[in-house]
Amino acid sequence: MGADCRPATACRYRGKARTRHLVYKHTMDFTPDPRYAHQSTPQCFIYLRLPLGKHDYDPLHQRENAIDQALRTQGLGEVLGWGESLGEANAGGRRHACLRIDISARTPVPTPVLALLHQLLPTLQAPLGTEIHYQHAGQHLLDTLGTSGWHCAQSPQAHGRSGPATI
Repeated sequence: MGADCRPATACRYRGKARTRHLVYKHTMDFTPDPRYAHQSTPQCFIYLRLPLGKHDYDPLHQRENAIDQALRTQGLGEVLGWGESLGEANAGGRRHACLRIDISARTPVPTPVLALLHQLLPTLQAPLGTEIHYQHAGQHLLDTLGTSGWHCAQSPQAHGRSGPATI
C-alpha cells in the first residue's frame, strides 16, 4: 500500500471483532476543464417569489416548466431551480409561504427577461403580490404584480433584521 492509504484496522462492536473498510486518501486535481463548462453561464440572476395560498400545490411544476420553456425558446436563459420558502415577517409577525423560482439570464441586463416575465406570468395565473427580484446597475430592485398590473423598479422594503432584503 502507498503512503496515502490508511490500512484496515480491527475494532470491537458489541464484543465481536470487525474490520473497518479501507479508506483511501487521494489527492485529485479539480482544475476546471473547459470541455465540460456550463454553456449558459449566468450573466444576470433573477428570482421570482410567488405567494402560495393555503391549498396551492402544483405537483407537476407546470408553471416552472412553462417559464423555462419560454426562456429557452427565446434564448434568454433558463430556470435553475425552484422551491418553497417563507417570506419576511409581516406586521403581525406571521411569515407567508411563497414559491421561489431562480432564473439564470443570458443577457447582461435584465430588461428582455423582465419583458418576457411581465407578459408570461399573468397567463400562468401568477397571484397578486408576485415579485420579480433582480439587480440593475448594482442596485437590488423588484417588480410587483398588483391589481393594476406591474409596479416596476421598486426598492425592496426593509425588514426586521438590518437593511433591505438581499438578493
